[in-house]
Amino acid sequence: MRREQGFSLIELLVVLAIAGLMTSLAVAWLDSGKTNVDQALQRLAAETRTQAALARHAGQLRGLRWTGQRPEFVRREGDAWVVETVALGDWPKGLRPDWPASAQPHLLFTPQGWAQPGSVRWHWAKGSQQWAWRRDGKLQLAPLP
Repeated sequence: MRREQGFSLIELLVVLAIAGLMTSLAVAWLDSGKTNVDQALQRLAAETRTQAALARHAGQLRGLRWTGQRPEFVRREGDAWVVETVALGDWPKGLRPDWPASAQPHLLFTPQGWAQPGSVRWHWAKGSQQWAWRRDGKLQLAPLP
């Protein structure tokens, strides 16, 4: 009796299942970098709005500065800036603002609102996001190509 050459149905199904699993893992891995950046910027924007509201309601001077590694919220106590403990989570490597690291905050929140209208651009390897704020406390986010 002559034996047929080829693959059985079970063998083909196993190969297709493995290929599907590898494809789904690859897609999830490729998308994870953008998701981490988006989540980090959303957390930062939410906390920025919270800090601005705290400054208005508590009559405090607060701000956001860049340490060179991650953003940091501070409040003014006497002549010094004191770091506010804020849970921003892990900060994605390569995500940075368009201003240099400094001990002084770049964004300043006052009891009257933002110290001055302005904007900042957050950069990462595959994109950027523009933040713009008005003196009335509105923060607008816009993705850039």
